[in-house]
Amino acid sequence: MADPVLRPNDNNPSVAEAQDLLNRDGAILDADGSFGPGTASAVREFQGFHHLPLTGIVDAATWQALRALPEPSPDIPTRSVAFIGREEVGGRDYYDRVVSRPTWPGGDSGVTIGIGYDLGYQSNFEADWAGFLSAQQIAALRPWVGIKGAPAEPGKATLAAISIPWRAAWTAFIRRTLPQNVTLTRNTFTNSSALPPVCLGVLVSLIYNRGAAMSDSPPGSGNRTEMREIRDAIAAGQFDMVPGFLRSMKRLWAPTSGLVGRREREAVLFEQGLAQERAATRPSG
Repeated sequence: MADPVLRPNDNNPSVAEAQDLLNRDGAILDADGSFGPGTASAVREFQGFHHLPLTGIVDAATWQALRALPEPSPDIPTRSVAFIGREEVGGRDYYDRVVSRPTWPGGDSGVTIGIGYDLGYQSNFEADWAGFLSAQQIAALRPWVGIKGAPAEPGKATLAAISIPWRAAWTAFIRRTLPQNVTLTRNTFTNSSALPPVCLGVLVSLIYNRGAAMSDSPPGSGNRTEMREIRDAIAAGQFDMVPGFLRSMKRLWAPTSGLVGRREREAVLFEQGLAQERAATRPSG
């Protein structure tokens, strides 16, 4: 059976499939099955980048090109990769309007570029961004490597002339920083290889956001308690406990903080990953 032609305002499982395939190319859509403005923009961007007619609909040629796309990560599914991208930049439209320029998220962060790439905590900046930034941009950003907290705040204004196109940010993410964080996650959580891939992706999201430290800072503050609890639960194969620890972690931030919502969405996605794995392995009949 031929793939259906999809148009704006369609709402069905085929739209969700197309959205998931678009996410392989960096659309970072929520694959909800609704062909809204964000999906329409992603379709046109995909068609333009891949030299297809700009129809704005998912036609036969677009389906063929979408199905030829590789997964962006060999370790975690596209669903998880897109989730991390959305959480880090707030969606494509927000990236283009705000995050394409260097930002300072506040707190202990450094100047942040691309998809959550915090210069304050990086040691391979030039290697990670070679080929994606110009020599002038690298020279301007270099002094901010290792600068964290309040001293990094002026970087947002100082670097305001720099704008990083989404394609460069996405490519640097999937080729450099995402694989690095997958490796860090596997090294941090013993037995994580036994997790469903979607659930491993949730842990990558957590490490991407909070880092891999297990010791409280300052000592005795308890701010890494849930990180240690997740580590121990994964090591013991007690995967069902992880969503609860993610939700418990919300205590660290004000209720209005975006991180509170992120921890809840990570918990939900982890639960979905476990449920899907169990459904797939449940004996039939």
